Amino acid sequence: MANSLDKLLAAEKPEVVRRAQTKADNILLEIRLGEVRSLLQKTQKDMAEAMGITQPTIASMEKVGRDLKLSSIKRYVESAGAKVRLDIELPDGTRHAIPI
Repeated sequence: MANSLDKLLAAEKPEVVRRAQTKADNILLEIRLGEVRSLLQKTQKDMAEAMGITQPTIASMEKVGRDLKLSSIKRYVESAGAKVRLDIELPDGTRHAIPI
């Protein structure tokens, strides 16, 4: 299956592939905010209390399609007792992790 996907992506215009990847990355990021909360066995109300905001605001942060600032993600994750690192992959494939 991966081979078929690779062929499909190779045949597509680079800009189309970039837009699709950006959209997929955004969706994955938003899904993971809720996953972090679930992994820590916290409710949206728990997160809201830890951050000093309302539960509907947490629900909004976890909503698919929401474009969050890195500072908001950091605050969200740290309020649950976790840490954030930014992983950057350069064009040559090397990766660099930056603590935030």
